[in-house]
Amino acid sequence: MNDPAFESGSSFEKFDYALRPAKNMQRKMLCEALARLSRIAGLATYRYIGFGAIGFHDFCLFHQRLGILDMMSIEGNLATRHRVAKNKPYSCIKMKWGMSYGVLPTLKWSKRAILWLDYEHPIDEPKLADIRLASNSLRSGSALIVTLPAEPVPVDAKADMGEKRLADLRSRVGKDNLPTDVKGTDLSKWGLATVLRRIVVNRIEKTLNDRSAVLEAHRKLRFDQLFHFHYADGKQMMSVGGLIVDDRDRDKLGPKNFKDLSFYRPESEPYLIESPLLTLREIKLLDERLPRSAPDVARPTWIPESERKKYGKVYRYFPSFSEVEN
Repeated sequence: MNDPAFESGSSFEKFDYALRPAKNMQRKMLCEALARLSRIAGLATYRYIGFGAIGFHDFCLFHQRLGILDMMSIEGNLATRHRVAKNKPYSCIKMKWGMSYGVLPTLKWSKRAILWLDYEHPIDEPKLADIRLASNSLRSGSALIVTLPAEPVPVDAKADMGEKRLADLRSRVGKDNLPTDVKGTDLSKWGLATVLRRIVVNRIEKTLNDRSAVLEAHRKLRFDQLFHFHYADGKQMMSVGGLIVDDRDRDKLGPKNFKDLSFYRPESEPYLIESPLLTLREIKLLDERLPRSAPDVARPTWIPESERKKYGKVYRYFPSFSEVEN
């Protein structure tokens, strides 16, 4: 939990992040892509910075699969400090207590890093300040990922919802950070998520342009977007992320390094992570036909086609849940 808009009760006190299937799948997709950073430098030389909360699920995955040893969790909910510390799974995780906007400026940025700003509360100017600081500090070869709630303002029958949603977003990010062509009608359903991606990417690119102005041509930094996820485990969320790289590190990766990934999204088009509704028996039957029949999974026909297709799209990342009975 790390949010200036913190309200009483962290999200981990409401539900277990490990049991959120879309979030779980997103984590594995990120991990698969980030493993390719080894073409720039050994992953053991990277630092991972995130918001571990009480479960540290991303920390466990990135340590186990990527071999990252230098890890830092920023935790702003001081009321749960003792409990969070007791749940820390590995000795290589260092805790930094405080809000992200207070902690990030105190860090040293000499190492390449993977920074995941995984926010629980809506976008606002302190979060944009975090993104600006990260874009101005991360060295070439680093990854920056930003996750934000993307739930539209609830419908009010007495209000002009387009104007209300536009006014709410403008009040959160400031007039200068809101693209001038955005209309209130753009902010319904998944439209808010699309606009949030623009706001975040605009902030990253503007910061990098300013930072690179004094650098030699081969050292100028650019944001290469890799991810644009939409998903909903109870509420709509948006994640956008990519690499901050100069020409030298971009050449190490090669021009097609991520293009074979089904979830690779370098521009505005999102990748929607949908969790199929299937029994364990149905999953086993579908697995027997995969990957040969992916992504449509034409059989068995008694399983709804919509659920077969959803599973065929994400089966490699779908969480394995089981129940053990005494």
